[in-house]
Amino acid sequence: MRPMFLALPALFVLTACVEVDMNVEILGADEARVTGYMQVDRQMFEMSGQDVSFCDPEDGGTLVMTDTHARCEIDQTGSFAEIMDDGGEGGPDDIQAQLVHLDGNRVRALLPLSAMSGQMEDMGDDPQTLAMARQMLAGLSITFSVTGQSIESTTGTLSQDGTTASVTLGIEELIAPGAALTDFETIATY
Repeated sequence: MRPMFLALPALFVLTACVEVDMNVEILGADEARVTGYMQVDRQMFEMSGQDVSFCDPEDGGTLVMTDTHARCEIDQTGSFAEIMDDGGEGGPDDIQAQLVHLDGNRVRALLPLSAMSGQMEDMGDDPQTLAMARQMLAGLSITFSVTGQSIESTTGTLSQDGTTASVTLGIEELIAPGAALTDFETIATY
């Protein structure tokens, strides 16, 4: 199982105009369910040769084509190792998320967004590239959330019912020169 959003190359997000909305639900000491979607502009998808590898059915993906987007809808349940396994494809530019059982019924979920900050600095050095990226990515966002029986602590935004923590990154957070992103860390109970 390849966690398409958990080992997310930061520059892929920018160059492929990907919009992401993913949730990890903590089900037990070593079980989680990932649901959500990733979508790319249909023109970009067609220009890239309609490569469907970003939406492998073995990884819980279902490709849905609309007039405007190629959308990969995800629904996969597995152990933490299965959910986190990138199939050996992870590279130095990937953001390696973690799910770790702490004790009792507590799990730590970490998405080290601060690792993206350095990757974005190169783009900020080229005003033309930065302007083009802003235009291409206007209105796009990346949302990650963690759901459990309850959320003990989070660096993200806590839902009103106390069961979900989330973080949403818009265009400005991703490509603003000198922007420092904060890791998204949540401790959830199951």
